[in-house]
Amino acid sequence: MSNFGHVKRVTVWTEKGEITFRSLLEYRWYIWCQLRKEQGMIKDWWYEDQESCLELVQEYKKNKKMYLPDFTILNNHDEHEYEETKGWFPPKDYTKLLLASQQYENPITLIFASLNAGSKNAKTRAQRNRARRLESHIKRVIYDADKTIFKPIKHLFQY
Repeated sequence: MSNFGHVKRVTVWTEKGEITFRSLLEYRWYIWCQLRKEQGMIKDWWYEDQESCLELVQEYKKNKKMYLPDFTILNNHDEHEYEETKGWFPPKDYTKLLLASQQYENPITLIFASLNAGSKNAKTRAQRNRARRLESHIKRVIYDADKTIFKPIKHLFQY
């Protein structure tokens, strides 16, 4: 495990080879994806799969952006879904997710470790408001993965 600035990167060996996750949140989501695969809840998953890179067209600026989802999921209906983990959710990421949801049919799930509803911090409130505005466009937003998903499976984490 290495530190780059304030974000801890995690490198692990998986059944798919060596993967360096950009954060502990991504690493923990990988564990959750692998657990779902082993339990038959999904067929497979990929981390930053280059084949899933989406070209997004921003009409009013007449430019194109690229969006590479953190996780591509093959569900049990043989359909691809995207799962995006966020420790920080700036406006540009909101725009990418909104455009992806409008231009592609693949469902998107947005995951936060903990984005408190009652935060007094203006930046945290702004991030939560951006996520709430996306709720009607994407499959779902998970605001508290630390509590609802990671806490019950914490014994599976190396980091």
